[in-house]
Amino acid sequence: MTPPTTTTHVRMHTTTVMGEGMLRATHTRGRRTTPMASMRASASPSIRVDTDRSTLTLLVRGRYVDRRPSRRSSVVVRASRTPKEGQRVSLHYTMTLSDGTVVDDTRNANRGAVTVTHGDGALFPKIASALGEMTKGDQRVVELTPSEAFGEHDESKISRFPLKPEEAAEMAKQVQPGQLVQLPQGQAAMCLAMDNESVTLDMNHPLAGQTLTFALELLDITDGITIFGTPMVALKL
Repeated sequence: MTPPTTTTHVRMHTTTVMGEGMLRATHTRGRRTTPMASMRASASPSIRVDTDRSTLTLLVRGRYVDRRPSRRSSVVVRASRTPKEGQRVSLHYTMTLSDGTVVDDTRNANRGAVTVTHGDGALFPKIASALGEMTKGDQRVVELTPSEAFGEHDESKISRFPLKPEEAAEMAKQVQPGQLVQLPQGQAAMCLAMDNESVTLDMNHPLAGQTLTFALELLDITDGITIFGTPMVALKL
């Protein structure tokens, strides 16, 4: 025997909420008629989207019945908290050589955390890529081969420059082998040897040929420079 059919009106409110780093699902608005026996199986509960009164109202046999949305039916999608191009990223890092020698450490009392603009090309690409996948408080270790860092050591960049005796004497007062020399063009070079007739300079980067390990800690992500609310990023040519 077929059970009696009751007209059931379903009213669902449509609300969208975006804020506090979260994007929540929305309702749809619908109206339908269904047999009373199958009402529970076919009628889905409304989705909780905020703290306001969002209800599913049923008209059953002339009586309105409100149903509060179930917490379990809420759908939450968390917004990304990784840095985007143009945002400012503050971080600590420790740079070591393959033998464990610490070359640089921002936690040193004389240093402090560094802040860079993400995506401006100032960082090694592999470091920038790692930071782009990190969130505030994350730590990560990244190893760079010579080709990913300061390049391989190039013997052709070692040159011997002749000097006059008076030039050599003057240079000897300022530079000793093993020290870095600032050249007139702004380039840095390592003084390898010097005598009364010449000076030998290595114009490779001091860390050329070295495998470097960076221990990163992302401290904070903030908005970068904006113009009329639009982030400004470096143009890569």
